[in-house]
Amino acid sequence: MTDPTHPLFGRRFQVLSVTHPPGRPGYLLVAYRQGTRLRLPVLATDRAPSASALPRTKLTRAALLDLLSLVQECGGSCPDPRSASGAGSPTI
Repeated sequence: MTDPTHPLFGRRFQVLSVTHPPGRPGYLLVAYRQGTRLRLPVLATDRAPSASALPRTKLTRAALLDLLSLVQECGGSCPDPRSASGAGSPTI
């Protein structure tokens, strides 16, 4: 698995078969554990047509826009709580 956003990133599997449906990305059928087989997207593996087509983050454009909107709603920075808490406290 070569896609850094995939939960199995960095793992290696024995490929049992490859499917390439017309007009869609294909899948690999791989051997996993104790006879279990997994169906993995070709785009998340080194068999992808182009490594540059892989997403580099799990954040979508919409999620980033939501985050930026939330940050703008928060207004200014956080208040500075640094005040002396007693006679022995250093002053800034």
